[in-house]
Amino acid sequence: MAGSASVIRLPAVAALLLLTAACAGHPQGPAPAAACPAGDTAMVQATLFFGLDRPGGAPQITPSEFDRFVDEVVSPTFPDGFTIQQAEGGWRDTETGATIREPSRTILILAPAADAAEASALRDRIDRVRSAYIQAFDQQAVGLASARACVDF
Repeated sequence: MAGSASVIRLPAVAALLLLTAACAGHPQGPAPAAACPAGDTAMVQATLFFGLDRPGGAPQITPSEFDRFVDEVVSPTFPDGFTIQQAEGGWRDTETGATIREPSRTILILAPAADAAEASALRDRIDRVRSAYIQAFDQQAVGLASARACVDF
């Protein structure tokens, strides 16, 4: 999600709207969901959206750079696991009005957040990952969508 400070990318905006709607009235995270079916565990599902373009036409973030970021930042922060998916995001450049497509990666994290303290700690870990990516790759934003999920492995 590269770009100048005045550019707002649609995936980040959409993700933030989803997060805002899910968290309305709940400063520590999404509203508690109805009880999960027997055998399922209530967790938070967080999806992070990482754009691979860099600002100013610089070379794209390479697979090895992204893998190194995952190994050095994401894995230690979420050692219990996560899922990475290749994606392509689309957003409207606010300066030109053009719709831009950008190769992206999403990371899906499932984590316990049974109470406000766990939810707050989870959000802190997510925000550390987002901030590290923004700083490492000169990005404008890393999108986040979160919701409660019933999980069974």
